Amino acid sequence: MITERVNKKILAIHFSKSAANYDRCALLQKEIAFQLVEWADQEDILSLEGARVLEIGCGTGFLTGFLAEKLKPASYLAIDLAQGMLETARSKLDRWSSGVRLFQADGEYLPFSPGSFDLVASSTTFQWFNALEESLVGIYRALRPGGRLLFATLGRDTFRELKEAYRTSAGQMGIKLTPSRYGPPLPGPHELTDFLLSAGFKKPVLKRQIKYEFFSSAREYMQSIKNRGFNNPNYRPMNFQVERNLLRKTIDYYDKRFRVDGRVYASYEVFFFQSRLP
Repeated sequence: MITERVNKKILAIHFSKSAANYDRCALLQKEIAFQLVEWADQEDILSLEGARVLEIGCGTGFLTGFLAEKLKPASYLAIDLAQGMLETARSKLDRWSSGVRLFQADGEYLPFSPGSFDLVASSTTFQWFNALEESLVGIYRALRPGGRLLFATLGRDTFRELKEAYRTSAGQMGIKLTPSRYGPPLPGPHELTDFLLSAGFKKPVLKRQIKYEFFSSAREYMQSIKNRGFNNPNYRPMNFQVERNLLRKTIDYYDKRFRVDGRVYASYEVFFFQSRLP
């Protein structure tokens, strides 16, 4: 799916740098994690006693806190690529179930024995994977028979406005931007469903939503992306003057084109998925 592999080393640096302010800046990510748990609870996905839980990409612990409170699990292993995120999450351990453990690891490659977990959960992490289809096979293997997968991830319509602003501004300057300029390609709903079925999951259930954020200006919005560690880990700048002119044009286009009631907006396509093993 991804033609250029996500630079995980840079990605971890970005998220570690953002960790101290992440809880304050990432309100949308917190909302998605909360909504994922509420939806799963309504769908009876969380009716698990003494569950062994694996969370992939725990960040500072939004999903961790919500799930641990709902489940009261026997064990809860939360992993993340970024050490800075884990350090912030550790400061919250006393608020969560005593079974929660934090560990630094790349959730794209799971080293666990088959049947290790009753539930694997993740929120806004899978969009950073280089080979999600292969990773889902590994998740399937790590779940016990009857185990459950619960996740939220971003779809290809995320950052639609920003992509248009960059693409239009670059065209006006006679520049053709490479696909990696926009970050890793994001999947559509049919692609995600096919990945799950190919991995062995049965009857995956999907819910799609478009969510919006609002800012005083395009510059504030772009700074918020950086503040949350979302800036493109594969970004390779052109020369300084060209980048400066492109940024100025992009911000000007965005401010004029995507504004409502005095504020600019940014949209996110969010997919909520849940599935069970036979």
